[in-house]
Amino acid sequence: MIQLYMTVRREELEMTQGKIIGLQHLAINVTDLEAARVFYGELLGLPELPRPESVAAQFRSVWYLLGNAELHVVENPDFQPLKSPLGPHFAVACDDFAKASQRFNDSGAPVMFGPGKGADGIERIVLKDPTGNVVEVIDLPLHRN
Repeated sequence: MIQLYMTVRREELEMTQGKIIGLQHLAINVTDLEAARVFYGELLGLPELPRPESVAAQFRSVWYLLGNAELHVVENPDFQPLKSPLGPHFAVACDDFAKASQRFNDSGAPVMFGPGKGADGIERIVLKDPTGNVVEVIDLPLHRN
């Protein structure tokens, strides 16, 4: 069955209740939670968040604060990331791109691109976590409401 979605003009959306206001969390799979902890917690420097006991009892994961959202890193030993070199990914902003890039290069983390300017003229460095998930670090401020 094909599900059709109604298109809504921007003016109509702005007048409605229930519009999307932001990202609450992003969840990714990793094959080795401890290696992911080193990458996300130590290399990227994301602060770890407590998990509800009911969640912790069901599966192994670690949650991080990612700006004003959360990153949920879930262990799945059988997970196989896509083979696309820059395929599905998420991008994060940082407060000092030059220092962050230097730290990533010094760490020996797998760098897929950069640091350098993309086609849009914006500086970025693209990394792979130990599982093969692609993370882009970009020298661009966050959007503000």
